[in-house]
Amino acid sequence: MSFILRAAFWLTVLAFLLPAAGYEISPTKARAQGGATSAAYVTGEETASAPPDIDAGEMLTLAAKSAQDVMGFCGRNPAVCERGHAVVAHVARQSAYYGGQLLLWLTEKAKEQQKDAETASAIAPPRPTHQARLAGA
Repeated sequence: MSFILRAAFWLTVLAFLLPAAGYEISPTKARAQGGATSAAYVTGEETASAPPDIDAGEMLTLAAKSAQDVMGFCGRNPAVCERGHAVVAHVARQSAYYGGQLLLWLTEKAKEQQKDAETASAIAPPRPTHQARLAGA
């Protein structure tokens, strides 16, 4: 589920950052330059004029209106919103439970490795120090 959400997020970011299609007025202009351009290739009907530029203020206004629309989604669709809350609650419970199980398992493995290391150091004979080798030589 998280893979799908991450993929949807990054695809949205990618779609936002890619150049918009339809900005090229004349497709023959790109061909006449002898190669590909970063502008989109318009097929079929050509636009008569370039799309109007959107300034920062208008972009902010559009974003605010979109946010208001999203905030009113549960008021318009209470059944969908209720099911969404149930799914999110289920995912949260599952994540908490299995996250706890994973933490317990990792803790047990760490304790086992620590016991194995202590047992191995207790069984192994002490190594001679550098001075003991010099004195014996």
